Amino acid sequence: MKKIALIVPALMLVMAGCSKHDDAAKAGSQVVAKVNGSEITVHQLNFALSKVGKLDQTQVKAASEKVLQQMVDMELLKQKSIEEKLDRDPNVLQVLEATKQQVLAQAYMQKVAAKQAAPGPEEIKKFYDTHPELFSERNVYVIQEFAVKDGNQHASEIEAGINTAKSADEVAKWLKDNNYVFSANASRKAAEQLPLELLKKLNTLKAGDTLVVKSPQALVLLFLAKVDRQPVDQEKAKPVIQQFLVNAGQQTVIKNEVSSLRKAAKVEFYGDFAKLTLDSGANAAPAAPTAPAESKPEAAVAAPVSETTAQPAQQNQAIEKGLSGL
Repeated sequence: MKKIALIVPALMLVMAGCSKHDDAAKAGSQVVAKVNGSEITVHQLNFALSKVGKLDQTQVKAASEKVLQQMVDMELLKQKSIEEKLDRDPNVLQVLEATKQQVLAQAYMQKVAAKQAAPGPEEIKKFYDTHPELFSERNVYVIQEFAVKDGNQHASEIEAGINTAKSADEVAKWLKDNNYVFSANASRKAAEQLPLELLKKLNTLKAGDTLVVKSPQALVLLFLAKVDRQPVDQEKAKPVIQQFLVNAGQQTVIKNEVSSLRKAAKVEFYGDFAKLTLDSGANAAPAAPTAPAESKPEAAVAAPVSETTAQPAQQNQAIEKGLSGL
């Protein structure tokens, strides 16, 4: 069923367009292929191409040919599926219905979200001024990370032991001398690449300090080796602040709409769920179809300052995992 769940959404798109019985779709369209009599039109091909991404003129022909070949394969598979009556299989029907439900729910949320007005200059300035750590006081941090295995059990001892360490080498030496098993990794991260809660903690430190963070996997020591101030002015930050505010506003509009629909609906639970009551709208926004994607201010800043953001030499997975509890 996992395989069916992956295949069906793509199959639905092609099935929706490739049926020879869909008179409305054929009207006014050009046929680009026939597969055992079933037509594929230029409109369906263009729709499939739109999912590929932005193409320049030199790529369009080759991409069109490749996508059309894939559409032919998909149509052949669909025809064989119907021939073997898989379109009547209860499991397949269930996945098709769930996919249809998700697409329709998302389409409505996109319609609701489209009503969100763009933020004005005052809103953008307020956001810029209230997040100096991302803009006017933006820093780039050189971090040496130590993930200490089983360190959570000795957090107080480790924190006291490394308290006087003034370099990453001194932190490593203390851990070795005290027989702790650890892994080390170095990275360079800009403010927008860090969770806001972690950023607030780092902003209270200076180069040479160490932040101790507990995680389920290990005790994470973040030695702050260097801090470079690289501010971003308001004009440069404006496009992404605007987009973030739009996305945040759309999320609010969608949650309010769901809350309103819940209040107006008659919902009854049965069987094992007979005692269940409907959650309040504030906590009941749909989780599967999200439109638009939830935005974070730190993520919004990344685009306009990418030229000043050094990418980490290695993927610092322990930081991401170790700070998940913040």
